[in-house]
Amino acid sequence: MIHLTRIFYLSLGISLWLSSHVSAADSSESNPFAPDPNKISTCEELSASIQSLAREHPDFVRLSTLAKSTQGRNVWLLDIGFGDESVRLQNPAMLVVAGIEGDDLPGMEAAMAFAESLCERNESEEIRPLLETTSIYIIPCLNPDSAKRYYETPQFETSANLKPFDNDNDGLIDEDGPDDLNHDGIISWIRIEDPKGKYISHPDDNRILVEADPIKGEQGKWLLITEGKDNDGDEKINEDGIEGVNFNKNFPFDYPWFDPQAGIHQMSENETRALAEFVVSHPHIGIVFTFESQSNLLKKPESGDRSKDRDAQTKIRTEDAKYYEQLGKDYREILEIGKEIQTDPTPGSFSNWMYFHRGRLSLSAPVWSPEIALALKKKEKDEENEDEKDTEDESKKNKDTEEKKDEKKKDEDDRAKTERDYLKWLEERPEGLLDSFLPWRQEIEHPDFPGQKVEIGGFFPYAKKVPPLNLLPDLKAKETEFLIQLAGKHPKIVIEDVKVKHLGAGVYDIRAYVKNDGYLPTVLAHEERTREILPTRLEIDLPNESILAGRKRTILGPLEGGAATETHYLIKAKPGAQVKLEVISALAGRAECVIELNEEGGRS
Repeated sequence: MIHLTRIFYLSLGISLWLSSHVSAADSSESNPFAPDPNKISTCEELSASIQSLAREHPDFVRLSTLAKSTQGRNVWLLDIGFGDESVRLQNPAMLVVAGIEGDDLPGMEAAMAFAESLCERNESEEIRPLLETTSIYIIPCLNPDSAKRYYETPQFETSANLKPFDNDNDGLIDEDGPDDLNHDGIISWIRIEDPKGKYISHPDDNRILVEADPIKGEQGKWLLITEGKDNDGDEKINEDGIEGVNFNKNFPFDYPWFDPQAGIHQMSENETRALAEFVVSHPHIGIVFTFESQSNLLKKPESGDRSKDRDAQTKIRTEDAKYYEQLGKDYREILEIGKEIQTDPTPGSFSNWMYFHRGRLSLSAPVWSPEIALALKKKEKDEENEDEKDTEDESKKNKDTEEKKDEKKKDEDDRAKTERDYLKWLEERPEGLLDSFLPWRQEIEHPDFPGQKVEIGGFFPYAKKVPPLNLLPDLKAKETEFLIQLAGKHPKIVIEDVKVKHLGAGVYDIRAYVKNDGYLPTVLAHEERTREILPTRLEIDLPNESILAGRKRTILGPLEGGAATETHYLIKAKPGAQVKLEVISALAGRAECVIELNEEGGRS
């Protein structure tokens, strides 16, 4: 089978596309783990690429190990930016996290593409100033143990790490996991013909199973489970497999206490704890982007304020929503997605924790999903229809279209619509369903269902998570474009102007105008509740006795992009003295000026 052959060769570190990439493989003999832009990198390839970036660009790329995984793999952290450590810790910072869900392989590829683009273009007019004023942290794969499952046989999709865990509380660990019953190298689905089953074939596409609706007079026909058998004799199948903790359910905000993949407590894993500690120890991180299944960019997130002071904030603050809305529009425009896409929320996610508990701008999106594929397809159709408008009568067309829509709505069964449409989208591609879907035609003898009809089929592992690989380079390029734009959205504090007037007798009137010259505010509105960010402050380098009016340290309120504020001092000093003003912002950097006093006033 083609799919099994693909896995076999990938496990050896050889190119996915055997015939069309032979020359490319031959040209990289010096590096057996050289990445192919048209494939998902193995853990070894990803690790080699990360280390290569650090070796080739030691002047602005630093590599460290954030944590060790359960199976002893390195969780790499890339620190990208010019300047020594003291400078980079003062600069505004952006954090990009990928692989927090172990099956989000395209996110890992996109994070690496972003890092590689920064390195390749570090001398360009766009990137050089960015790296001189911004610290960029990238964690390409937080969960390497789970990511490697893509290349193992049998292939089994999981978002959790592989930490041994007693899922069924029977005192045994991982004793009943999935089994490759038809020996094709993948863990698919099995359906069992059984009157106790709650599933039926969809009326419009018998390849898709949906729950029977008793209101419509439907009766279940099939049981549906992942491929496997009752290994421990407890009359349950696959109830305690090799799955541990989904890191993206392991954080404190909205923690799902009774979810078996949430961990025994918040931040229970080495990797999630290390990530949280890194965030706390780097308070200059103001922007966070997480590659994950939920998204607040594909669709504007819900916004609103608490109904009571004691209530938790569970929606984006109204004042902050405008940034999420605009950045979402920018993101969808770059991806060429014409409509908003709803994603399922993930309780206990890192990205939500970063906003609701840490007060940072925290954005998230998957690189790929069936919904994204269908949105891209819809845009293509909309463009085709736009071209047709020039040659057709508009009113007649609209009328016909509406009539067809009404007829379709009457007859269409919307259950599993996304899956059905995605299946059709895959069928229309040149490679078809070859590595995506197995038709329900392969019957097997199942030891736990003797005499019953048992079929293997359904979507392959990763079929909904990994795009057709020839689309991957373009997707990575678009994600990189957005991340580069996002890195330039930080607030930027500057001392816009200083006016000095000598009032006589060594008394000076000083007015300093501090401005946020960036896009984002110096702090989001929600920070007033989280109180996790030090306020912006203006300090004057004079002893207290020399300050007649004003404060040695003045706390400045939040400044939106383009906004300025004035601070007023009366000081006593001798002509010729120098006075230093310094603005310090946790998320917007620092700015300073030195005023040389004279008889007329002073100059900076």
